[in-house]
Amino acid sequence: LEKKTELSKLPTVTRTNGSEELIETAKPYGYSYLTYTIFLAIKFLIAGLNSLRGIAKTFEILSIHQAVQAPNFNTIRQWVLRLGLNELNRAKEYRSDWIFILDMTIEIGKNKCLVILGISQEKLGRIIEQEARSLQHQDVEVLSLEILNQTVGTVILEKLNNLAERVGTPIQIVSDRGSDVKKGIDLYLENNSTTIATYDITHKMANVLKHELSDDQRFQELSKECNLTRK
Repeated sequence: LEKKTELSKLPTVTRTNGSEELIETAKPYGYSYLTYTIFLAIKFLIAGLNSLRGIAKTFEILSIHQAVQAPNFNTIRQWVLRLGLNELNRAKEYRSDWIFILDMTIEIGKNKCLVILGISQEKLGRIIEQEARSLQHQDVEVLSLEILNQTVGTVILEKLNNLAERVGTPIQIVSDRGSDVKKGIDLYLENNSTTIATYDITHKMANVLKHELSDDQRFQELSKECNLTRK
């Protein structure tokens, strides 16, 4: 095996990755790991879909052959959580063409998580017309994420109003029309007539399929098992 290169001998190189520039020998303030190590760990998780322990093991292997620090999986978890916290807290652009994608997710007891993603109409149009592809996860921004202990229409209305004050009145709201969000959206539309409410096509088709198979014994058994698994 080749001898590991000493960190002190590494050249200070600016590596360009898309719109990001990383100094390989630089460390963020208060951190003991290199910026590039943190960047790779997060990329391994988000883009590579690796587990936290798997990423830590990958760094252990790399450290044998190269001058790479091997972070613990809990350290990597903290990096990702801080990145997520920054995404939630950073100021979002105020626009007049936001499209809200709203859903209630992660039900724990009486609490539910309200997630509102956003993409501008200008960006969506560019993706469809110029890039000729469908919407992907990385195209949207997390505009709001809140844990609610009640999801009545007036609460959803309040959250939509608060978000609109920060980022602008949306031109469209996409949802699954679940009873816990539909009422809130309807109340919002009463005072925002220019906003369009759209039924999410995947949920629409799922309901059509559910209606078609409602009398099928195998489908009923599958639904029962899915509900047990979800709980």
